[in-house]
Amino acid sequence: MAKLLIVDDHEVVRSGLRRMLEGNDAISDISECASGEEAYAFLFKNSIDIIIMDISMPGKGGLEATAQIKKRYPAIKIIILSMHDNSMIINKAIDGGADAYILKNELSDNLIDTINKVLSGSQTIMPSVNLKENDQKLEQLNNKEFEIFISISNGEDLKDIATKLNISYKTAANYQTSIKQKLDIKNTLDFYNIAKTNDLLPK
Repeated sequence: MAKLLIVDDHEVVRSGLRRMLEGNDAISDISECASGEEAYAFLFKNSIDIIIMDISMPGKGGLEATAQIKKRYPAIKIIILSMHDNSMIINKAIDGGADAYILKNELSDNLIDTINKVLSGSQTIMPSVNLKENDQKLEQLNNKEFEIFISISNGEDLKDIATKLNISYKTAANYQTSIKQKLDIKNTLDFYNIAKTNDLLPK
């Protein structure tokens, strides 16, 4: 039986996932963490077989946390939970080491089955979405830049982004400058247009 860790910044979500998974014969123990940083520290002292990781969290997001954890603990299985069905985000998760990617609107139907498949050694499990070609320039962005790019494209203020990600305003501004240089972006409208063209905005 496997030891499972739920990583999500919303307590109500963690509680819901716990209720959904309790009683599963494949799972012996369920632990919870509220952030990627907390999860990474938790693994120093605890043995875990599989992680359910939210993709959007303050501080170290799911993409960053997955890559960091997989680098140190490659045997741990990681399932990413996300509302995004965009091929670029899915590919970033898989490239970072995720063993599965589940859309939140399909959670109740797919989560338990995905856990069982991942634990049994199945190959990477991705949602059956229509994967399209994306702007190759976006591939230049690292995970933190990509997360900030999405936030700016959604109209979020840089100060609010810094607070959400637990970084200084200056650091957020430096990331914004780097993104502009890599994507040849001149203004906020360019952020929006690139995100819209690549289906990266909420539907």
